[in-house]
Amino acid sequence: MKLKNKNVLVYGLGESGRSVVNVLKKYRAHISLYDDDLTKRDCIGFERSPEKQKYDLVIISPGIKCIGNPLLKVFSDKKIPVISELDFAYLHSQGRIVAITGTNGKTTVSMLVNKILKGAGYKTFLCGNIGLPFSAICQQTTKDSIVVCEVSNFQLETSRYFHPKIACILNIQPDHLDRHGSFEEYKRVKSKIAQNMKHGDILILNFDDEETKKLKLRKKIEFFSKNKQKKGVYLWKSAIFLNKTPVLDASEIPLKGSKNLENVLASVCICSHLKVRPEDMQLAIKQFSPAAHRMEILGQIDGATYVDDSKATNVASTIACVDAFSDKSILLLMGGRGKDINYDDLFCLGYHIKRVVCFGEEGENIARHAKKFGYSVEVFSKFDDAVAYCLKTATNDDFCLLSPACSSFDEFSSYAERGEHFKELVLGYDL
Repeated sequence: MKLKNKNVLVYGLGESGRSVVNVLKKYRAHISLYDDDLTKRDCIGFERSPEKQKYDLVIISPGIKCIGNPLLKVFSDKKIPVISELDFAYLHSQGRIVAITGTNGKTTVSMLVNKILKGAGYKTFLCGNIGLPFSAICQQTTKDSIVVCEVSNFQLETSRYFHPKIACILNIQPDHLDRHGSFEEYKRVKSKIAQNMKHGDILILNFDDEETKKLKLRKKIEFFSKNKQKKGVYLWKSAIFLNKTPVLDASEIPLKGSKNLENVLASVCICSHLKVRPEDMQLAIKQFSPAAHRMEILGQIDGATYVDDSKATNVASTIACVDAFSDKSILLLMGGRGKDINYDDLFCLGYHIKRVVCFGEEGENIARHAKKFGYSVEVFSKFDDAVAYCLKTATNDDFCLLSPACSSFDEFSSYAERGEHFKELVLGYDL
């Protein structure tokens, strides 16, 4: 891709967009900037009327909504090439790419795969939706390196060229329907991770996930499962097996819950195709610590345990958290900004939840769904008030789970900010 003296518009000025700009500068492209957030129009190079300009290329960041976007239609009508940040980084990278997607578990699996590979002596780069854009490291890669890339639907939506050697789809559950419009469209975009894979590439799917198992994307597919299989990675007699070779006992996994067991199975399956020895996998898994805000136990106050699962921004994630603590007395904190998702998928399962404490823009809606199934609810307009209620009313042996099933954008800039604030409120609580 020749970029010198080309007129290139970077559409979206978050971390991904800024990383693309840094690469373009090295190639001496003529760079223009645009963002739907017009508070950024004072940036040097900001183009206030991009629809009136002629560009050789437009590079779009994952945060830009595509469906119904009038500016993208203008570019299409003018036949201006539009590519994703993911594609741009791929076209300027070397080495092998391991791509991991799914509704839930992407970050945990990406981190664990990276840890296993590093421990086995590989030169790796961990990037993508996990926080560091692919374009921030693409020029550092070599033919011997492995890029472990967490890939979201937002990144895949406009992708055409991205080509991993190993791709894994962990699970598919309704999410981001406010952006994609339907579950069918969400699934279509998720499956694009395999659109350029060829003979010799490996696609790994979760045999226990109904939507993932139904995907018919290519012939060379390998499954992982919590049930015994003829081959691949599976759980049998409380141990993880790779084909017929035991890797480790499930009791040695430091992560809690059935979904985290699936995450470990996926990681073992991925690394097995990179010729990592079982003993190297075992060591890395035993030493692994998950990222913050994922079923993170903060501690106890007056006998009640507080768990930060702020990363749970959809119902499937919240189900995984509730299931992991299903033998406990649960106070469940849910709320934030909704995504047009049906909360009945959680409440119909009949988990023992002592009380559903709802908050934020979606609080009343969640409460209506919970009441239909006989759950006791409390509703607060503000997050702080909901947490204060839990701190005052939780009794000995209760587990207070912040597992919101919603995005954070009604009160916070990210799930991480929400989780950190929850941690501050809990750890700073004065009995």
